[in-house]
Amino acid sequence: MIVGAGLANAGELAVSARHLVTDSLTMEHVAALDAALKANPDMKEIELVDVPGASKIAPDVAYQFQLRINQNKMRTFARGFCASTCAYIFLMGHERTLLPSKNGQDTVLLMHSINSGIDGTFQRTYNDDLISIVHQRSNGKLPFDLLNKMYETTDRSGGIYIYRKPLDTGGYVFFQAQYGAKRVKMSDATPADLGIHVDE
Repeated sequence: MIVGAGLANAGELAVSARHLVTDSLTMEHVAALDAALKANPDMKEIELVDVPGASKIAPDVAYQFQLRINQNKMRTFARGFCASTCAYIFLMGHERTLLPSKNGQDTVLLMHSINSGIDGTFQRTYNDDLISIVHQRSNGKLPFDLLNKMYETTDRSGGIYIYRKPLDTGGYVFFQAQYGAKRVKMSDATPADLGIHVDE
């Protein structure tokens, strides 16, 4: 969805800045991005709003977004809950910004391993590749030792949480081994330290 347009000098149409992505990711979201880019080739921003991840084709969706992000040098924004494939796509952006949530709870990234839809095992080849991609995009600010922590989860719901604002207990980056487990601070890093901007 294209959310805005303006008029440039001399009456020329200024490009719309941002494409909105919501709900669980499918290949239909890739098609929607293609349509938006066709209508507006100069669009440079994607905003992910409360996206809980993707289905069994998570790697395909992630790679298709990566291709378009790289081709168009796109910046990414996240608002609300951005988990799994959403977090990977956000971190692939050429500039990455966390925005405030609109539902009263602050914006958070949840990074966890992509698992097989058949037996639940880690998709190690895909995960290692996606980890390498986001590490490189951050110019090394997202370190491998932090990213590889996701392999220590014991179910599909655990992972690495990166909060837009610090929790009351202090800290932005936490690890949760499984659903319902305590989230343990795992780093003193701020979003800025990890190559992520924070905006209002």
